[in-house]
Amino acid sequence: MATSNLGPFVDMRSVITLARREGERLAGLGRDVQALVFKRPGEIAADVRKLERDVRTRADAAVKGLEAGGALVFDAVERQLAKASNVVLKQFAAASSTDVEALTRRVAVLEKRLAALERRRRKPLTRARDGRRDGVRPR
Repeated sequence: MATSNLGPFVDMRSVITLARREGERLAGLGRDVQALVFKRPGEIAADVRKLERDVRTRADAAVKGLEAGGALVFDAVERQLAKASNVVLKQFAAASSTDVEALTRRVAVLEKRLAALERRRRKPLTRARDGRRDGVRPR
């Protein structure tokens, strides 16, 4: 009959597994240290320069990516604000710039018509050849 509580046996297994993993990690570090110790300073300097170039290239690429992403976000926010402002303007029934321009043109036309009517009204009444005043038929 198997019991569900194995107690110290499970703890021993986990300790052994952990010790094995740590040993492998330390062995890998030992190899890396050994490789560094036996390298010539010129080789190490070349590796450092190569690493520096690689880091700089990656950093530049990351900055460019962030700038491009920022531009995309800015454009998206700008579009959303434009949509929202259009909705708000429509709700408040505010006139857009094209509406204002159209109304300005319409007012200019009406002012011209009014000026023409005013000039006609100021003209003295004259008799036409047929006896009518200003070309208007008598009543």
